[in-house]
Amino acid sequence: MPEPVLIELPVPELPRTQIIERTRHRFDDVHRLVEKGWTISAIARRLHLDRKSVRRFRDTDLDELPASARDRRPNGVLEPFKSYLNARFTEPQGQVSGTRLFLEIHERGCRGSRQAVRKHLAALRAGTAEPVRADIPSPRKIEE
Repeated sequence: MPEPVLIELPVPELPRTQIIERTRHRFDDVHRLVEKGWTISAIARRLHLDRKSVRRFRDTDLDELPASARDRRPNGVLEPFKSYLNARFTEPQGQVSGTRLFLEIHERGCRGSRQAVRKHLAALRAGTAEPVRADIPSPRKIEE
């Protein structure tokens, strides 16, 4: 039996969105100045970036930059309320409106927007909502 022929697939390209294009330009600018021997502080001043951003552009491959931005994004303000929203959304009495759920969690201290609640409910309806992480108590709370 002959061996299968391996076909090289093209490298998948990131979509041409405004933020991806800006990231590519900044990446190129930082690397061009690094090659000229500029210091991190000088690059940061020239490009109006934070020094940490310049280091990240210098030390991270271009393909990994958008993924690293997603990893650094903090959990949303809705995170502590998602289990409540999910429970209320799936109650047998019928679905409650997004506005009503927003008002309920707002009374409980949520600082999120109506739009954040709408997006979460839309993801629940579509079945694409991320599972709610279980609250893991800190070591200090366990000791108490």
